[in-house]
Formats: sequence, structure tokens, C-alpha cells
Amino acid sequence: MTVLDPRTTHDGFFMQLMEKAYFHYKKDETVPPELESTARVLRAADAIIVCTPEMNHTICPGLSNLMNYFGSSIYSKKPSGIATYSAGPWGGVRCGVALRAYLSELGCLPVSATFMLPMAWRPVTFDKNGLLDPESAAARSAEKMLEQLEWHARAMRAARQQDEAAAVADE
Repeated sequence: MTVLDPRTTHDGFFMQLMEKAYFHYKKDETVPPELESTARVLRAADAIIVCTPEMNHTICPGLSNLMNYFGSSIYSKKPSGIATYSAGPWGGVRCGVALRAYLSELGCLPVSATFMLPMAWRPVTFDKNGLLDPESAAARSAEKMLEQLEWHARAMRAARQQDEAAAVADE
């Protein structure tokens, strides 16, 4: 598992205003190493979990900035899981709704189960091992989302491998 955090990955590279998306570089141009290494991580992934706080009832700008550097060719034919949290009682549900459309446009189709964590700021939510109450609704929703994501990741990887084999056979 690789974590791409816009605040810390490549010393905060993805918190800068985007000047040029990865897919806009031509073959003879040098792609910044931060973009190339992140593209390799995304290409190698069989699934993507998007974890974000809800900000102003939608996707946080750092996350969308990071993801917008890369086009649908990197995300497509891979499933995604949505994990949202908020300080309020709804757990980022409005952000989750926005992410469904966003991820679908990228071809990184979200599974139906969503992990949402309301009141994430409370000291009784986490300890060093994760959620304090493994029987909580949040923990159960995370487990369901991960089960669906794993199933879809295996199925989509097999389908991508079939497509690759067919392309090689056609050459």
C-alpha cells in the first residue's frame, strides 16, 4: 500500500498550483520527477482508496489538485473506495457524493459501500491501532467498502490482463 498525501508527498509538491498536467508533457519534454514517480505508483495500483475530509461540503482542494495532474488513462479500469470524514455529524457524506461523480469521470469507478466517519476530532475515535470500537458503524462500513474494493480490484485486474494478452496476440 502506498499513501499519496498532497501535503507530504514529494515535500508538498501537490500543494502547489498546477502549472502543467502530467498528460500535457510531450515525448521530448522532461517530466518533473515528482510527477513521474507518482504516475508509476498510480499505474501500478490495482485499486485506489480516496480518503479526504469534507471541506465546504465537497472535495478538499489538495486532493483534487493531486488527482488532476493525471488523466483518466492512469485511473481507468481500476476500482476506487471512498473514505470521508468530518468534524460534524454527517461524516463527509456530501463530499462522498461529489467524489462518486469525480472518480467515475476518471474511469476509477467507486464501489457502492462508503466509509464515512463523523465527529472525527473526538479523542475517543482512534488509538494507535486504529478505530477504538471495531464494532462501530464506521468500522463496519470500512470493512464492507474494503471487501467490495478487493473483489472488484481482483476482477478488474484479471480483465486488464486479458485485454493486454489480447493486444499482444493481435500484434
